[in-house]
Amino acid sequence: LDLLLTSFTYHRLALQREKTSLNPMGQMVSVNGHDMSVFVKGNGPQTLVFLSGAGTASPILDFKDLYDGLSKEYKIVLVERAGYGYSEDTSKSRDVSETRQALAKPQVSGPYIILSHSMVSLETLLWQEKYPSEIKAIIGLDWALPESYYQIKMHPQMLSMARWGSQLGLLRYLPSRLYMPNENLSSSDRRLYQRIAYRQILSQAMLNESLSVKENAKKVDAKINSQIPTLLLVSNGEGMGFSQEEWRNYAARFAKDQKNIELTFYDAPHYLYHYQTTEVVAKIEDFIKGTTD
Repeated sequence: LDLLLTSFTYHRLALQREKTSLNPMGQMVSVNGHDMSVFVKGNGPQTLVFLSGAGTASPILDFKDLYDGLSKEYKIVLVERAGYGYSEDTSKSRDVSETRQALAKPQVSGPYIILSHSMVSLETLLWQEKYPSEIKAIIGLDWALPESYYQIKMHPQMLSMARWGSQLGLLRYLPSRLYMPNENLSSSDRRLYQRIAYRQILSQAMLNESLSVKENAKKVDAKINSQIPTLLLVSNGEGMGFSQEEWRNYAARFAKDQKNIELTFYDAPHYLYHYQTTEVVAKIEDFIKGTTD
């Protein structure tokens, strides 16, 4: 108990010290009573909106090597959801409307090309279902598709315990590879990612969306509007608790009979864009030029 109290005290003091070095990399906009971070880079004629998956503490840094390869030709916009990156935490329920409002504040206009990772497949599916005119194309970065969530067993108590551990500062004593998926970052960016992770990993918003994901998966349409070109980049399933065959079959079944969906498979783990960045950037560029230009 004394060790936990010591860890908590040190953690709170360290958070105060580290706060001075956490200057937002993008613009802060107010949405539903909390500030959200919107990062913009590049001035191309088409706008690519990046949305990170669950548990990615710093989306801006996580996607860095990917958008650096695309920002010369496209306008990059990255919205950090509540409880992620530089955005404030909140206990309020949220949906795609927050992302849309955050984009409207810095006057980023559509239609957009959406690049979303993992769990944010659900938000993207809801977006294209409700507001198809706002979306020009979709690129799914190893989407966790609705069907996969029917099979996943959730452990609410373990998630809550992990949140308490994060609040106590125990993350500071764990290897960074457990919470920092982008190993391509420079040493200074890695330190910055760590400081953000200490503050945001298993934030209240992050916890809430994880606890509600199975129910949310039941609410979205498992089809994509036939007028929206879609590219799904699919990993080997490593890191997702499924075999390669199971994971890829989810994507194959989802895309079946949807002629506007293209599948591309990579022999790489769930954050595939960190492992085969050059190939992924080239594939995205080819897809955009072939379907939207």
